[in-house]
Amino acid sequence: MHDPQPLPHWNLGDLYAAIDDPAIARDQREALDRATRFAEAFRGRVHGLDGEALAAALGAYEAVLALAYRPQMFASLASSVDSLDEATRALSTRATEAATAVMNELRFVDIELATAPDETVQRWKSSAALAPFAHYLDRARIFAPHTKSDEVERALATKNLTGRRAWTQLYDELTSAFSFDFEVRGETKPRTLAEMRSLRMEPDRALRARAHAAVLDRFQRESTVISYLVNTVYQDHRAENALRGYATPEAPTLLDDELPRATLDALLTAVEDHYPVAQEYFRLKARGLGLDRLATHDVLAPWPDGERTVAWSDARDEVLASFDALSPRLGDLAGRFFTEQRIDAEPRLGKRDGAFCAGMVPGLAPRVMVNFLGRLHDVMTLAHELGHGVHFALAGERQRLLNYWPTTPMAETASVFGEMMLARRLLAREGDPAVRRQLLASRIEDALGTIHRQVCFTRYEMNAHARRADGMIPASELCALWSTELGRFYGDAVERGAHDAWGWAGIPHLIHYRFYCYSYAFGQLLVFALYDLWERDGDAFVPRYLELLASGGCDSPQKLLAAMGLDIADPTFWRRGLAVVTRMVDEFRALV
Repeated sequence: MHDPQPLPHWNLGDLYAAIDDPAIARDQREALDRATRFAEAFRGRVHGLDGEALAAALGAYEAVLALAYRPQMFASLASSVDSLDEATRALSTRATEAATAVMNELRFVDIELATAPDETVQRWKSSAALAPFAHYLDRARIFAPHTKSDEVERALATKNLTGRRAWTQLYDELTSAFSFDFEVRGETKPRTLAEMRSLRMEPDRALRARAHAAVLDRFQRESTVISYLVNTVYQDHRAENALRGYATPEAPTLLDDELPRATLDALLTAVEDHYPVAQEYFRLKARGLGLDRLATHDVLAPWPDGERTVAWSDARDEVLASFDALSPRLGDLAGRFFTEQRIDAEPRLGKRDGAFCAGMVPGLAPRVMVNFLGRLHDVMTLAHELGHGVHFALAGERQRLLNYWPTTPMAETASVFGEMMLARRLLAREGDPAVRRQLLASRIEDALGTIHRQVCFTRYEMNAHARRADGMIPASELCALWSTELGRFYGDAVERGAHDAWGWAGIPHLIHYRFYCYSYAFGQLLVFALYDLWERDGDAFVPRYLELLASGGCDSPQKLLAAMGLDIADPTFWRRGLAVVTRMVDEFRALV
């Protein structure tokens, strides 16, 4: 049962008092004024600075960025839970425009760092004052071949206000407003997209099928807008890539993630070769549910007598206890999200679907948004997002703003590890065989969803971008590309209906980001390797793990993980992680 008290809404008062707080406009004006004065002092002069002067300039640069980000982060958080409010939407637009104006004044910094002569860079690297910025300087240099003039960079950023950013905001506003008059056990009432998607985990197969179809049918009805939106965003990406000289659509993402293309190819190939193991699990699940074959609406179905409703207070206690079992430090950091009102958990109309953790900047506490409906899956999601939260909290204590954010694949490390810590605790304490089976099934299904399904999404995205080079992609062809990858993933183990072809329209990551989804697979397989280290090394593992999280983005993934004894450049690394999934499926086979 749910708690009688309402689910929490977050308190953003440490940022601003309300969306009409005059301090928002004041901070925006001050940020632009400071950015303008900074540009007057340093534009065109960066190459001539010695190490100490450049370190001081970068410190001032960080301070302006932190001030400029604050109103934008507040507006983003406010609109994510109330996208239907006109005033909140207007604030979000103004905040983005104001932040872009500041960034246009500061854009010269990265450009001048990227284009500095080699002898200047060597002089900087010999300076002790610049040691805290060493990795930031390296990152700026790797983008040098793709960096344009200050004037062009400013124009591109301004263009994005009515380009990519506007289209992604439209997608969020469109889908956040979805409301379904839908009957569940005799009660018909309006339900949000998050509530409808949660029905995929209902025991009643007919209800799952109706809910699954209703969601995808709604995306099909909106496909004229969404397919045009997808085409526009993908063409925008293609045009900018051409301007910057990137060879492939994936190239800028990989450069930003500091990973070679060979690493991505090895990951994708290893996972796709492992699809048959996923299909074997789906066949086992069909047998356990008494079905000849699963349909797509059965993939997340609970096992008989294995699902239970979890109260919010119990979810909180279980997650915090699992974090504390690894490290009291992690338990304390996660607990602050609850005591400091930094979680928004209630599903409601106008609130964004899904879940996320906003990392903010050093000195501003991160926030977590979930849509909690009282299922084990929701408890796992809470653990996932709080994993992100403690990652940001630790990095914020140790890193400067320019070294704060981990690269995208590394950002999933603590989140997936958080899920595994929780699953380990629940399995160890659960005596009911049916619930234990459900928990093991949930671990497997989370792994398949995080690894195999995300690789399926990535391959679809790669194919869609390649196809967009030949012109506008009709919605029917996007459906065909999607269906091809679903077919490779599910094989003949899962039956797909006609409406499943519209699944591409309901994946926000494919709209908001370019090639983000592979990072989930990267993170899950990395966590399997870290989990093995934990089981092998015990308490000796913990300080090294906390050090990894506290490192933020201060070095490349290869170097950070090499310190843990892991080599992600070795193609066998991914197969070792997938072997853990195979072992879980083998264990499950014995239960079924």
